[in-house]
Formats: sequence, C-alpha cells, structure tokens
Amino acid sequence: MIDLSIYISLAMVLGISALLIVSGLKKQPGIGVIGAVVIIALAMWWRGQGLDWLGLRAPGNWWITVGLGLALGAGIQLLSVVLLEPLSEKLTRSKHDHSVLAGTKGNWKMLLVWIGTVWVLVAFIEEGVYRGFLMSEIAWLLGFGRLALVANLLFTSLVFGLSHGYQGRAGMLSTGIVGLLLGVIFMRSGFNLWLPIFVHGFIDTVGISMI
Repeated sequence: MIDLSIYISLAMVLGISALLIVSGLKKQPGIGVIGAVVIIALAMWWRGQGLDWLGLRAPGNWWITVGLGLALGAGIQLLSVVLLEPLSEKLTRSKHDHSVLAGTKGNWKMLLVWIGTVWVLVAFIEEGVYRGFLMSEIAWLLGFGRLALVANLLFTSLVFGLSHGYQGRAGMLSTGIVGLLLGVIFMRSGFNLWLPIFVHGFIDTVGISMI
C-alpha cells in the first residue's frame, strides 16, 4: 500500500521552498513567509502536531542558551563582515543590497522598530519555517544518516539563500552560507530550535545596528 503521507510531506517541502524562493526573487519575501506559515499551520493542525515538531522544546538552561546565542550570533556577524560579504561580492561581482534598511541610518526610532521586527518576525518565524519545519520534515523523509543530514543541510541552505534574492546575488550567497551555519547549529542542538532563534536574532541585531 502506498503511504500517501510521504508524498504529501514531499509536496509540502517542495511547494513551500518554491514559494519562498519565488517571493524572495521578486522582492516580496513577506508574501512567501506568510504563505509558508499558513501552510505549515494547517499541516500541523491536520496531523495533530504540536510546536515541539518544530523544535520549540524548552532548552536545558535558558541562560546558557541565550548567552551562547549572543556569542555565536556576534561571531557569525563578525565573520560575515570580515570574510563572507567581501568574498561573496568578489565572487558574484555585485554589491549587497541593503536598501530596505536605508531608513534606519541616523534614525534610532526606526532602528528600534527594525530590531523589534527582527526578533518577533524574522528570527522566530524564519527559523520556524526554514529550520524548524523544512529541516525536520526532510529529516522525517530522509532520516538521520550522514548523507541524509548533509543533503538536508545543503537543500535548506540553498532555499534560504535564494529566498533572500532581494539582497542581490552577493546577498543570496552570503545569506545561504549563514543559513548553512544556522542549520548546523540546529542539528548540533538536537533539532531544538531555541538556540538558532537566538543566534539569528543577534546576527540581525548586530548587523542592522552596524548598517
């Protein structure tokens, strides 16, 4: 007997990935993320799954998780500024497009709005979609063998990079590499989502403040 759940899961992974990539390339990432959240919420409701499926399980120690998130986030942002962004610009022969953040320069109120948006919408929801759902769903499909985990990591990182098409070619490359690092952190955390959420939040907080 054919297990339809496998095909449904595969269709969701491919459909959500396509939605995120297309909306990002068309510079309307919000539409893709909202659409993905709706599909994921409906799928989890239909399957009777809780938020633990996304990895939203309490970590062993909140203070250590937050502190490690700050250290890793600041470290990855420093690595990005010093190495990843210059290298991606050289390889793609293009500049990062940060025009969406132009209004934050010299405007501390707008900066606070963006930082709040980062933590509520970007870090939490993006990690829930890309790492929490896509990586968990692919792991359910392919398993947890070494090759399966590598394929999982590469695929979701590619989707993460391409869905940031509004940042230009250089932005897609550097963001894809950051997505790879976040994916490794998610796996090393035992598919617990909280550390990647804090790392992502601190990466963007430091990055936006620097811009």
